[in-house]
Amino acid sequence: MEPQSYIPKIVIGIITYNNPVKEISRCLESIYSQLYPTENIQIIIRNQGKYRILEQIQLLIQEKQWHDIEVYQGENIGFGAGHNEIFSHIAPNSKAYLCMNPDGFMHPSALKELISMADYNEWHGIFEAIQEPIMHPKSFNSKTGVTDWCSGACLLIPVCIYKELKGFDEDFFLYCEDVDFSWRIKTKGYQCYTCSKALFFHYAMDRDDRKTEIWKSAVLLAHKWCASQFKHFAIKQLNDCVDLSDFIYDNYLKKYQTHNLSDVIKASPNFKNGLTFSEPMWR
Repeated sequence: MEPQSYIPKIVIGIITYNNPVKEISRCLESIYSQLYPTENIQIIIRNQGKYRILEQIQLLIQEKQWHDIEVYQGENIGFGAGHNEIFSHIAPNSKAYLCMNPDGFMHPSALKELISMADYNEWHGIFEAIQEPIMHPKSFNSKTGVTDWCSGACLLIPVCIYKELKGFDEDFFLYCEDVDFSWRIKTKGYQCYTCSKALFFHYAMDRDDRKTEIWKSAVLLAHKWCASQFKHFAIKQLNDCVDLSDFIYDNYLKKYQTHNLSDVIKASPNFKNGLTFSEPMWR
């Protein structure tokens, strides 16, 4: 553990995509309301939506007189690639990188609690906040916080681990990249943790209009982790969303590299519970 007087530098990365400015403001307000010294927080926002959103964010920052925020425009390259690009801008003395969705906001003690859990575990893993009012239906150990995978909605990642893994797998555009990242964490001997004392208020959206993207990512995840049975199940679900009758999906997937058997064994990916990718929390 670090000395008690040591206060680590934390970088918070946020990707915006046509979010209402009120939503972004609420997210940023929660950062500046943290029970953690703001001088040790760097905020980087990458806007991947309309340019007017960037202008609104810049105006908001001026009005609020917020500091230590870098905001810039970039093309829509997805969640994982977007965070990887933000990560290339972090200060060299940064201890950890926090992925944070702009459509949510942290309880004032959330960052402090995440860092406390990371410090207790000697920063030997990744650490997610509990999502309220609806948590992902996956299990975690109530004593240790150990969980099968961590959501990227509010996720603390030590910089050294982010670098070791070379960030998120950019083959995933949206969805399942956090599951894949978590499993790759395990292949390196690290652990995934849920911090039950760190609250992140994240309002669940209706995903019915995103089923195609979700199942595309699920197919890719299954392919990469050698889960052939689930892969073909996911392809069938995808076919219910978009007509694949003239498309040979297995041939398309050949361009994506799969993990070796040793890594699959280390990660022990869970495909038995559908898109939960974990034992349900009510078991």
